[in-house]
Amino acid sequence: MLEDRKVLLKLKESLEKNKSVATITIIKAEGATPRGPGSMMLVDGEGNILEGTIGGGALEEKARKDAIDCIKRKESLLIDYNLDRDSKTGNILPMACGGKVSLFIRIYSSQEKLILVGAGHVAEKIARIAHILGYSITVLDNRKERVNGQLFPQTEDLILGDIVENLKKVDINNNTFIIIVTHGHKYDQDALEVVLESKAKYIGMIGSMNKVKTTFNNLLEKGYSKEDLSKIYTPIGLDLGGETPEEIALSIMAEIQAVKYGKEVPHLYKSRWEF
Repeated sequence: MLEDRKVLLKLKESLEKNKSVATITIIKAEGATPRGPGSMMLVDGEGNILEGTIGGGALEEKARKDAIDCIKRKESLLIDYNLDRDSKTGNILPMACGGKVSLFIRIYSSQEKLILVGAGHVAEKIARIAHILGYSITVLDNRKERVNGQLFPQTEDLILGDIVENLKKVDINNNTFIIIVTHGHKYDQDALEVVLESKAKYIGMIGSMNKVKTTFNNLLEKGYSKEDLSKIYTPIGLDLGGETPEEIALSIMAEIQAVKYGKEVPHLYKSRWEF
């Protein structure tokens, strides 16, 4: 069917843009229902219907909300809906149809993106670990000698030039993890200002306690709130010990994995100054 083709083409387009989406397909219908088996639609993480329909009304609205939840949990789901408003069992929807519908919500999660703001020795080691873990990696720096394929052989996007201006152009969504490891305090603060209000799942900044205090005080003076700053993981990483670039990189990626899976771990930021 032409409608199915449109849904599949839109799905392909969404996957190519690395966006998390869900297809919602009617796999079984009993009695009077808005649409029959095979009807499908495509929904994104915000609940926007990108293509297709399963009949509109309360069924489509409930399925859309369930798809948002599935995308957040990264879990596909088979779910039954009872369209009999007088029924007292199952997932009841206030519809006059009186039928029953089984839907399959199939999740297509976007690949996690890691943005390394800075291409120093620690960033180089982070990129190697992140590649093994399956992240799509973007590296930004203004030093030509650091932004090259020899130092970052498995990085999808190497961006040379003005760090702040280039960072503004990078797509950041709720599946993005940002590590700020530049070669100057000013670059760190400027980068933070670009990403603080983004949808990034993780924003971490490397640095000593003194650097953190200075940067945070500067941002507070510029009008950022304590709530804004509370989003930043700094000092960055888990309290694993070690001081080599490899050990620091391991600590940082371990923290990102913990945030990704919602685990309670010994974050270094928990010992940071109180503001």
